[in-house]
Amino acid sequence: VQEMLSVNVTALTLLTRLTLPGMIARKRGAILNVSSTAGFLPIAGFAVYAATKAYVTSFSEAIRAELHGTGVTVTSLCPGPVYTEFTEVAARPGAKRDRTPEFVHVSAEEVARTGLAAIQRDCPLIIPGFIMKLGMALARIMPLSILRLASRLSAKQL
Repeated sequence: VQEMLSVNVTALTLLTRLTLPGMIARKRGAILNVSSTAGFLPIAGFAVYAATKAYVTSFSEAIRAELHGTGVTVTSLCPGPVYTEFTEVAARPGAKRDRTPEFVHVSAEEVARTGLAAIQRDCPLIIPGFIMKLGMALARIMPLSILRLASRLSAKQL
């Protein structure tokens, strides 16, 4: 938990604050913070991860607003499932393997391309992959009571 907080909250915040003065002085620059679609949802079994990614997204939006007119842009990249070793590293001992359907995953290359394109377009937030964009749009309009129920049901399957 401490390592996750150190990387996703503390390091992100300090590195952003350390790099900003030079970018502001040059009147140009871009920050691409890697968040996750997990930051939009209450995810039982991944509570701290989801909460730290919610921080990344919120922090990025706030810094973006603070930097308006400076020539510096901030983008929050929010991928869903990506083909990396993350699932194996993040899984609790004895947890079931990732059951996310194949069609939801995107490649690391697609995530990188999407993030860089979002910077070029000065996009505040980007979700790679059509299925995850659609899913997160639905999640954002869904009542929290239904999201809580879904989280409880998925926790029972862990």
